[in-house]
Amino acid sequence: MKIRCLCLWAVLLAAWAAPAAAPPPQKLLPKDTVMLVTIPDSAKGMNVLTNSTMARLWRDPALKAFKDKFTQKLTAAVVEPLEQQLGLHFADYQGLAQGQMTLAVIPVDRPDPPGEHYAAVFILDTGTHASQLATNLAALKKKWVEAGKTLKTDKIRETEFATFITSTAELSTRKLLPAFADTNAPDELLPKPAAQKVELTFGQSGSLLLVSQSSQILEKILARQAGGLLPALEEEPIFQADFAARLQGSPLFLWFNTRALIGQWTKQQNPPAPGSVLAGAIVADGALSTLGFTGLTSASVAYRDTPDGLNVQFFVGDPESGRRGLLKIFATEAKDSAPPPFVPADAVKFSRLRLDLPKSWKTLESTLNQLNPQYAQLLNYVLSLAGKDKDEKYDLRAELLDSLGDDIISYQRNPVHNTLGDLRQPPSLCLLGSPNPDKLAAAIKVALGVIAPAGSIKDREFLGRKIYSTTLPFSLQGGNHSYHFAAGAGYVAITGDVEMLEEFLRSGDGKTKGLADTPGLGDAAQQGGGMGAGIFAFSNDKENMRTLVETLRHESVALPDLLGLLGLQSTTPKISTVEDANRFKEWVDFSLLPPVDVLAKYFNYSVWVGGFTPDGFTINCFTPNPPPLK
Repeated sequence: MKIRCLCLWAVLLAAWAAPAAAPPPQKLLPKDTVMLVTIPDSAKGMNVLTNSTMARLWRDPALKAFKDKFTQKLTAAVVEPLEQQLGLHFADYQGLAQGQMTLAVIPVDRPDPPGEHYAAVFILDTGTHASQLATNLAALKKKWVEAGKTLKTDKIRETEFATFITSTAELSTRKLLPAFADTNAPDELLPKPAAQKVELTFGQSGSLLLVSQSSQILEKILARQAGGLLPALEEEPIFQADFAARLQGSPLFLWFNTRALIGQWTKQQNPPAPGSVLAGAIVADGALSTLGFTGLTSASVAYRDTPDGLNVQFFVGDPESGRRGLLKIFATEAKDSAPPPFVPADAVKFSRLRLDLPKSWKTLESTLNQLNPQYAQLLNYVLSLAGKDKDEKYDLRAELLDSLGDDIISYQRNPVHNTLGDLRQPPSLCLLGSPNPDKLAAAIKVALGVIAPAGSIKDREFLGRKIYSTTLPFSLQGGNHSYHFAAGAGYVAITGDVEMLEEFLRSGDGKTKGLADTPGLGDAAQQGGGMGAGIFAFSNDKENMRTLVETLRHESVALPDLLGLLGLQSTTPKISTVEDANRFKEWVDFSLLPPVDVLAKYFNYSVWVGGFTPDGFTINCFTPNPPPLK
């Protein structure tokens, strides 16, 4: 809760403006920092933001009606209530940032209260606007006291700091943002956790604004600012390697010391009680080690805006020498991952993973056996039953291991009709590579027989191939769902759309244009390392946007529906009620959007390129600049 409160204040006090020299975060933060998100140069960050494709779209006059309604609602429901409750005016803080803007999480030597092992700190460099910062902070303290709220002052290393003292009740959504409170539930039915004291300390040291809930952390920052002997983050070997390889020069990056975080987490775990369901399993650091998490060193995200487009790199450090568990199961191989010729040009999404499935299966069995032998025994027991009703010697596990390959492909088309229901279940096809696809298809039929109703798997002939069809009693979308699969061209194709399956089986005629022929696709892939690293994915953002916007302009949706369509949450069978949709429309009225062709010039396509290296797992996402905006 305390870290969330600090994040709130960081948002309230931060704004971007002109450049100024500032100590970089890796020199200002202590060596034991476990999380860091920073904009090292606010002016550069602001320039990247204002010139980005999405910012240019937001400024397009065609969006005025849509944007005005949203900003008016935001001001009335969020900005004005916060200003009133917190006693500040956001306009007073606009343009203060001239250097770095950083939020970090650092271990606390003496937790207060006990159990709070980490504290967050927000750092904002105001450069030549330091006097304006001092004026604003003095006014903020004055308003806080005049409002009858508690404020205490103290010195840390001869620098004066003020501490706001409040409670979680005063910082609740119901108190700060009443427009978001659930007015349908009576107060007496709402859970009322005990209010906890919240202390947030802030002050100014030179041109720096420092905000934290821990005076210990502030003292460390001041020591580093003064050039003290406390080791800095730049001296941490894990950070050094990541910064030199992928973070240096990025206008915005996020970094985690996963080794330290996991180490601290395992110290806090208690062994399971005797007789519990976990009693026979490896626990705490043992389970994490078996799963491969203790081998992780770091994680990072680096953002860059190049003349050719936007690049975002995701990295998870996991040295190959100690790789095991889940990371080893999903470790791809550096092989060709380009779209095969049979993938149609109108595919709006495509992905290909070069994963040795037999090897991954064996690693999975070994991992389960180390976690708890009962898990592995249960899996093997289920596999041993499959197919025995027709052949006592049938071995499903052996059949799968003999016929699985090292290639997993999926691609998706936009639905024919622009409706919310159709967008939730777009036509897609999954392909499993196999040295013997007919044998694999037969093994899948046997495996499905374990969960499908008896006699429900039917087959028919199509172009000399056998298409299997069944209806399973469950699906990601909820309810029953039909699936079809068939062997062909070195793969077993699986889909819920039989027309896509038939098209795949006909694709050997070479008469259709493929996704691989997309102009500039190869050059875009090279921006992330090419199509031979083991993972390649493609998204036609323009066509996805076109279908999505046309649907949203004519259908009423609520926030969960929109997030589901964007792939930001798990798909659920429930579509929001009319009341939910109407409330969301008060904020985001898609009927006010212009015709989709007006927006199309701001969109292009994106590619994801990556795989496993000796250092860990990397994915580079590159979005070329749309041709009309170059």
